[in-house]
Amino acid sequence: MMNEVLFIVADVMRATTLFLTSRDTAATAAKLLAQHGLLALPVLEENRVLGLVTPASLLTAPPYRLVTDVMTARGLTPATPALPLSQAYALMAGQRVDVLPVIDEGKIVGEISSTAILRVQGQQTDPLTGLPFSTAARAWAVAALERGQEVTILFLDLDNFGAVNKTFGHVAGDNILCTVAQLLSGLINVQTDVLCRYGGDEFVIVTTRRAADARALMRRIEEAVVVPIDAGEAGRRITVSIGTAGGRRGEGRKRAHIAATVDDLLTLASRASTAAKEAKRPGGPAPRSGPERAAAATSTATAVHAGAPAGGSAPAPLEPRLRLIDVVTHADATGATATVTLTLGAREGVGRVGGSIHGQGMLFLVAGATLDAIRRCAGDSHAYVLEELHEVPIAAERLAVVVITDSSDVSLAFAGGARAPDLPHAVAKAILAALNRRLARSLPPS
Repeated sequence: MMNEVLFIVADVMRATTLFLTSRDTAATAAKLLAQHGLLALPVLEENRVLGLVTPASLLTAPPYRLVTDVMTARGLTPATPALPLSQAYALMAGQRVDVLPVIDEGKIVGEISSTAILRVQGQQTDPLTGLPFSTAARAWAVAALERGQEVTILFLDLDNFGAVNKTFGHVAGDNILCTVAQLLSGLINVQTDVLCRYGGDEFVIVTTRRAADARALMRRIEEAVVVPIDAGEAGRRITVSIGTAGGRRGEGRKRAHIAATVDDLLTLASRASTAAKEAKRPGGPAPRSGPERAAAATSTATAVHAGAPAGGSAPAPLEPRLRLIDVVTHADATGATATVTLTLGAREGVGRVGGSIHGQGMLFLVAGATLDAIRRCAGDSHAYVLEELHEVPIAAERLAVVVITDSSDVSLAFAGGARAPDLPHAVAKAILAALNRRLARSLPPS
């Protein structure tokens, strides 16, 4: 279990419900600021922040002037109570203000200052780069999953960094790390991303962006992080290898599993970045695109977790094994259905699930139909529930990764990954990869 603490705005803000309207005057603003000792007052209209009024903005203002004439930071984006402090500080820096109003569901609930944030962040922030430590990435991801959002983790490992430390020393290496941190900070959106220094020459970005947007961010990072090294070698540069992990789920996660899910995603993304770095070395495997690297590492990791035979050896000939015969999907204006046909020896099972769908909902219908077909083949005692479903588009194929829970024993979970030309077949194959070894231990040989 994780016991790391990520401070959010609600932990540090000063509670206040005071605000100004466009009809208020500078005299009213000065009186409220002085009476309540506030650093600023937001000007609101229809739950929208028009700007800020601070003591400095009132210094030369006549008392009768409307606050809309003297306010600063027009069109300000406020903070929210659940915003991590690192993101609130970045929001301030981007808008060049030292205080932000805090708004929850359209209502003012407080104000937060950069001084208050820095006081807390002194214990949470890497003093070299100014970025949060890795605990912030974990805690932020856990909080997002608890809110029902999905996260993608980008694990960044710098290439050729060792050459800088060995040739020029650690001071030069520190300068490179600060440069990379600044480049990365300019690429993220504090509303959807959190950037952390993970350790050494590694960085982590956790994002709630959609999968396609996360991949686009990865490509922008690969293009931006190119720092020349004057080491007497033409063309030598600091670049970055990125691994990703993340995706969708079929049902609500159990609270106890969320922290473990985040750690698993970090592990998968780290392995994918290692694979990407190895692919760049002379004699290494042929380079792949970012999503392909992530898919390769994810597939390897889940295969081991699922109990795949060491060394890729084939299962014993008489081992009971589910085989996929067909996957058929259909969707129209009235809804959608997925039908999956499996065999287990001479037995055939046909699972069928229907319902309304949106987004990638068809994949969850396919997963449900596959689990139903397994039950029909192997018996009612083999009933499973889909816990996680991730999908990663790669060139020419699609990769699906699943986590399946034994419905009779919530402590048992099985993971599997598989590729196929289309995602419905990849999902069905991934489920079989997760459960075939389980069945081999519980069913008599065929």
